Amino acid sequence: MQPTIPETGTVIRLEGENAVIRLNHDASCRKCGAAAIGLCKGALMQELTVRNSKRARIGDTVKIGLVQGIQYKGYLLAYVIPSASLVFGAVGGHFLGTYVGFPPMDIIMGFFSLIVVSFFSLRRLKRLDSSNSIEIVHVLFDTWNPRSLKSDDQETIPDYFSSYF
Repeated sequence: MQPTIPETGTVIRLEGENAVIRLNHDASCRKCGAAAIGLCKGALMQELTVRNSKRARIGDTVKIGLVQGIQYKGYLLAYVIPSASLVFGAVGGHFLGTYVGFPPMDIIMGFFSLIVVSFFSLRRLKRLDSSNSIEIVHVLFDTWNPRSLKSDDQETIPDYFSSYF
């Protein structure tokens, strides 16, 4: 799965298991949907504290992205739970409408449950904490090892520096 925030930056300091990244903003951050709904505040920040899962060091150029668990939780909150509430509300409304004798109750209950559950689901989605949900996805350039220059396919390209070292 590709990261949803293709943002790069430079590690400026380490704080335990986290790293402080000075972001290199580009157009992708301003157009990102996660920043628009408050899931990520990267578009507003110059420095961001992220989880250092790739053990980057000070001075390294890194790519950051959402933690996959948080990403899946976001998909669940945004798509699965609201659509399931529509289906269960419609089924419950069908049985209630049959019992009461009002057949359009399934449509009313389906959309009512969709609206109520979507409201709470999207509020929960907006509260996801960006500092704990963003991590270093890939170290693009390790300042301590110039041979670590990576391409977009994450393959090592040693030929550029082999004549110098």
